[in-house]
Amino acid sequence: MDVVSDRKRPRRLPLRSRALGVLAVALTSTALLAGCGGSDEDAADRESIPAPKVSLTAADREVWAPLPPDRTAIPVLVYHGVAGEADFADEADAAYGVDPEDFAKQMTLMHHAGFRTISLAEFDKFINGEDVDLPARPVLLTFDDARLDSWTATDATLRKLGFRAVMFVDAGRVADGVDEYLTWDELRGLEASGRWELQVHSGRGHVYLRYGLAEEDTGPAYAYEQRRESFEEWQERVFGDIAWGEEELAANISAYRPLAFAPPYGAYGQDGTNDERIPGALLDWLTMEFGVVFTQDRDPFAKPGAESPLGRFEVTRAVTGGDLYEALTR
Repeated sequence: MDVVSDRKRPRRLPLRSRALGVLAVALTSTALLAGCGGSDEDAADRESIPAPKVSLTAADREVWAPLPPDRTAIPVLVYHGVAGEADFADEADAAYGVDPEDFAKQMTLMHHAGFRTISLAEFDKFINGEDVDLPARPVLLTFDDARLDSWTATDATLRKLGFRAVMFVDAGRVADGVDEYLTWDELRGLEASGRWELQVHSGRGHVYLRYGLAEEDTGPAYAYEQRRESFEEWQERVFGDIAWGEEELAANISAYRPLAFAPPYGAYGQDGTNDERIPGALLDWLTMEFGVVFTQDRDPFAKPGAESPLGRFEVTRAVTGGDLYEALTR
């Protein structure tokens, strides 16, 4: 697979090519520090940090005043990393993260307003019209990629507030020991805590590939056929890659059950492809495998009877407290 970038938003970066196998993307990685001879200081960097202290102002409390119950729709949020901009190895990734202090305040504001997080099983029952005991203001909290900081900078805050979250795991980067990502041992710890649920985000397909000769002929690996690749070969590559990601989770996380999937970049071909058959074929396959498929280009409020793909509200550094409040309450 001719990969031009493995970054969060490759279109913002200089393009670069690599020759890769059909089902394997060789990611540059460094040795894992935890359990691999790293120093005590390095190991400490991989531990959950204390929850930042949050003091709500009178204005905060007034704007985010407790809301009346509303179980008619469930908002879904997605985060892509929780760290300062300088702590991201890539500046494009940094733009989609949030600071730990901002995350802690956002969660505290939501808690003050009456929002409470729910599990994927509860969410699934709700959208299927089944009886489920929901809190007065339910919300589904999700994270993409399985970045290390998505756990170290959030877990203490989640524990403090009694919140839970879903982590969509980039199985390839975890398996390759990429430094900014969690390890399988760490992910098992997340699952055991009861605060985190783990689902597949990708196998090794969280990349952009080149599908044409022009420099701009690039797109998400699942949404495009690479150069000289047939539709049947695309199916084998993409379905096989996602299935490999599932197998990795199942082999390493005993509690894993396929409930939901969030394609990299939120793309299954709906906003760009070089074969009109791809969006329908991929979405049909994903909904058979997982039931719930999330993107970022649909209404982030899920309602009973909703069919995939379902939307999520993407929380980044550019999102203000007012933006988040509006997204949760509109």
